[in-house]
Amino acid sequence: MQIARGQRVKLADIGVSGAFSIELALAAGPLTIDVSCFGLNAARKLLNDDYMVFFNQKASPCGGVKLNGPASFAFDLSRIPTAIEAMTITLAIDGNGTMSSLGDSRANLVAEGGTRASFAFSGKDFAAERALMLLEIYRKDGVWRLSATAQGFNGGLDALVTHFGGTLAAASAPPVPPPPAPAPAPSGVNLSKVTLEKRGDKISLEKRGSGHGRIVCNLKWTSGGGKKRGFFGFGQSKGIDLDLGCLFELSDGRKGAVQALGNSFGSYDHEPFIHLAGDDRTGTSASGEFLYINGDRLQQFRRICVYAFIYEGVANWGEADALVTITAPNQPPVEVRLDVHNNQMNMCGIAMLENVNGNLQITKLAEYVGNHLELDHRYNWGLRWQAGSKD
Repeated sequence: MQIARGQRVKLADIGVSGAFSIELALAAGPLTIDVSCFGLNAARKLLNDDYMVFFNQKASPCGGVKLNGPASFAFDLSRIPTAIEAMTITLAIDGNGTMSSLGDSRANLVAEGGTRASFAFSGKDFAAERALMLLEIYRKDGVWRLSATAQGFNGGLDALVTHFGGTLAAASAPPVPPPPAPAPAPSGVNLSKVTLEKRGDKISLEKRGSGHGRIVCNLKWTSGGGKKRGFFGFGQSKGIDLDLGCLFELSDGRKGAVQALGNSFGSYDHEPFIHLAGDDRTGTSASGEFLYINGDRLQQFRRICVYAFIYEGVANWGEADALVTITAPNQPPVEVRLDVHNNQMNMCGIAMLENVNGNLQITKLAEYVGNHLELDHRYNWGLRWQAGSKD
């Protein structure tokens, strides 16, 4: 079912009763966009700060809303408390730009059996707004419904939090190596991100509970005609095929690589406890490429070197504007931007992840080399390499 801006439909009328997902395909172009879902009471205010699901808080306390990946929400209506009357999905620009730059985008409601409803939207419907209230899933007379609101909002994500009655945590200073002792977590919604600016900058993430949970590495870049691929950008591309991968060293000294080249996709639940989810060669994937690291097995690692390499196309790292985002549960996202370029080289070591006394230490590398063997020698891995290809 194609729904129009302002249209409202009962979920039951499109065959949805319990579990479903909202999948966003965003033609973000030069924009970096954060997606969020606000759980609201009858007054259309946050039930409490824990019911904002976003990059720093990936699930609601009830488990009824989860952020799966950068642009996908999973819903289970049977878990939503009666005090929640509406759930609003929003988009907010991180950095410069306005929603008018948004290309042809789509929000799909997907349930068992496939897509049940689809809403198309683009920047031509907006002007100087920096945020967007996109969809609302709400309860009326005991019946769940979907509304394609697509209402522009002048502020950013912080203004949305305030609009919905949430409280903002105090901003924290960026880490300076060596990192200071962590301060107690502030109350309220923490919108902070950590950016490792210079080569050698590092941050240490302390273990929370029994482990670090699922650690996600995602690559975003611009390819060819100026269209983004990866973390929040999708779209056709005729430029380079930029691949994400890693070298790993286990605590017993065994070493290897996880990458699409050679079909070495790894495993999350078994050694090496690293899994590469797919290989996006066309730029049309709505989820991009991800490395998933089993942080609950961090004690079995010594180090992981995350890298990107150009499988096809001419090296132009400046045009690619690559950014890797590393996230772990209950930790601020860590961003590593490749803002120093060497177009003579086809490969770049992006970040080193190390087990330091049970904590996860992330160091920006931004080191360019010609190929895998040179990267291996640069960081003393000692693997044997041979020519390979992707199926």
